[in-house]
Amino acid sequence: MSTSERKTGGEDTQMPRSKRGLNVLLIAAIITVLLILSFSGLFFLQISKGKGPQSSTSSETPTPTPTPTSIYLETPPPQAVFYDTFKNNALGWSISNTAGYYRTVKPGKLILTNTNPGRTLIESLPTNAIYDNFTVSVDLTILKVNRNESAGIYVRGDSNLDHDYRIDLNGNGSFDIAKEYIDSKNNPQTIFLDGPRDSSALNPPGARNTITVVMNGSQLQLFLNNVKVSTVVDSDYTTGQVALFVRAGEGSSGVTVSFSRVEVDKHLVSLGNSSIVGDISYSH
Repeated sequence: MSTSERKTGGEDTQMPRSKRGLNVLLIAAIITVLLILSFSGLFFLQISKGKGPQSSTSSETPTPTPTPTSIYLETPPPQAVFYDTFKNNALGWSISNTAGYYRTVKPGKLILTNTNPGRTLIESLPTNAIYDNFTVSVDLTILKVNRNESAGIYVRGDSNLDHDYRIDLNGNGSFDIAKEYIDSKNNPQTIFLDGPRDSSALNPPGARNTITVVMNGSQLQLFLNNVKVSTVVDSDYTTGQVALFVRAGEGSSGVTVSFSRVEVDKHLVSLGNSSIVGDISYSH
């Protein structure tokens, strides 16, 4: 074999080895690039996951703090089915104000102001309960009043207080027990079952008075400051609601009354010449 033939044969055997080396390098480079791209993708994915919760937290609306609910702190007497001394408005008295009628609950008192001449501001017990035989006792102080104005309570009243018994403490220092009804012509009427008349048991405006009414069948007994001042008999109204009121007189500049206690007791026992309500005894 000639020298040229051997040289040619040698070149033929070297060329495939060179190509194989290039292919290996190319494949390695491709694999390296793919690995770099894979690691880069994982890296950015982790970054995006890390940012996700931070973005969500920053845009999250905080949960509002609930307004504390009024809690009634005083324990009612065991005989009471309704009791309030107005430490707050936990029992839900109506305190909406309309033209000339103003209702406010402050610590220890419910204040009612009426500036509508010839009109009555009524504040029903928030339970709207209906009572038959019961005792209601109310502490009130008349802060501003004219002689022809009054404040007090309704007992055994219907839903609109068109038919009821009404106990008035009048601005002139007198009291009365009235019966209200609607006549055949749909006009409101009032009959006085007792009074108006004076009583030494009644304190003047500016001082606290306690009205206690004992309803037992057809009999109504009225006590002012624990002194029995009247007993009337009427059988027309046997059940109904209890409500507070302040009435402004004609030409009035306004009447204001502060109520500091309202108690309704259902346990009533009549014994001889005494009416015993719960643990309280009133001698006749």
